[in-house]
Amino acid sequence: MTSFDAAHSIIRHTGIPDGWIECALSEVVRIIGGGTPDRSEGAYWRDGGIPWITPTDLTANDRKHITQGAEYISEAGLQNSNATLIPRGAIVFSTRGTVGNIAIAGIPLTCNQSCEVLVPITKEFDSDFLYYLLVFGMSAFHRLSGGTTFSAITRRDIGRVRFAFPPHHEQAAIARILDAVDTAIEWTREAVERARILDHSLLHDLLEHGLGEQRSNKRPAHWSIKRVSEVAEVGSGVTLGKDVSGFKSVELPYLRVANVQDGHLDLSTVKTVRVRCDEVDRYRLEAGDVLMTEGGDLDKLGRGTLWEGQIPDCLHQNHIFRVRANRTALNPHFFSYVVESDIAKRYFIRVAKRTTNLASTNKTQVRAFRFPVPPLPEQEQIVAIIAAAKATLQSLMQKESALQQLKKSLMHDLLTGKVRVDLSQGGFQVPASFFEPLPDDLLDAFEGRQ
Repeated sequence: MTSFDAAHSIIRHTGIPDGWIECALSEVVRIIGGGTPDRSEGAYWRDGGIPWITPTDLTANDRKHITQGAEYISEAGLQNSNATLIPRGAIVFSTRGTVGNIAIAGIPLTCNQSCEVLVPITKEFDSDFLYYLLVFGMSAFHRLSGGTTFSAITRRDIGRVRFAFPPHHEQAAIARILDAVDTAIEWTREAVERARILDHSLLHDLLEHGLGEQRSNKRPAHWSIKRVSEVAEVGSGVTLGKDVSGFKSVELPYLRVANVQDGHLDLSTVKTVRVRCDEVDRYRLEAGDVLMTEGGDLDKLGRGTLWEGQIPDCLHQNHIFRVRANRTALNPHFFSYVVESDIAKRYFIRVAKRTTNLASTNKTQVRAFRFPVPPLPEQEQIVAIIAAAKATLQSLMQKESALQQLKKSLMHDLLTGKVRVDLSQGGFQVPASFFEPLPDDLLDAFEGRQ
């Protein structure tokens, strides 16, 4: 298998698209190394204004362009080291540690010796197109990397990977399409983050201050403060590995700590356990049970969510508590939001049994947890408001996922020439079916970018 095949096995079967050329990267770009100024020379670092990029900076950067790093060097540091000033538009490529994190230099900058810089040799090769092509073919670089202590790839190996390149105008059109989708993803990601902040602030605001125009900075006086034991029953789960031989038994699905996340369930993998038939009712979950994890790592301490009967006859293991509300006093949805809130998190951190990096709670502490309990009608109003915010968040997350899938499909089809952009009308077109996951507002934005 040639290095070209390693980069694009799909092209090995379909052939080079008409009008495209096959090139090794070394034929397309100059590959420039970086360097580190002497740390003992304060003048090389003090008051430096040139961003100095490392693989760590590339890992932390979640955008196509990079304009800053954790450290800066001075002009003197640049002149007295192997560091090179990188022009705007060059691609910075991490070659040690985490191989293949890349970004386009948004401004002139420099990098250390654990990065290589790819500068297009001529204007016939578009930096934006090259960026997406490298991302798409990154598996080739990973296969060529090696090392015993940490992964690394040589400049020579980077240069010998081969790709197929369309004419410059088609490169630019492809890059513009992918840029537009990236913009939609970025907008959606920002909207997701804002929705998360709103969700968290609503939890705090509504549980601390209640509803209505007459709210104060104090919790409503007519609200009660109740222990869990006063308004719900707390149950422990089945212990794994118990010998049930000699008893009538049945194998049923059960929830592990990994299934119970903060505010949601992860049911991608659900295991089964064999239990005595006469113990099934004791451990069987009911719709409306609130699940809370015993602990482990600090993030697992008292985290929980609502069980809505997603799996029939589902049990829970002993590291998960189920809280079954007395529905004449407590709305299960309301309590699940309490469990998500800072009120619960502060309590369980305070009472938890702590060891190095570990924390756990117990049934007694769960039963003793005190929290605000509004009258049922107010609980239901609060649930409706928070549920609406969570529905908005979920919708935005689904949009982001759809956009990521769209990008993946477009990259595969456009960067291999399976789908060709139409440049005959002075613009470019791809089949409308590719954009079906885009919501209308983002589709309008996409079309505006064209």
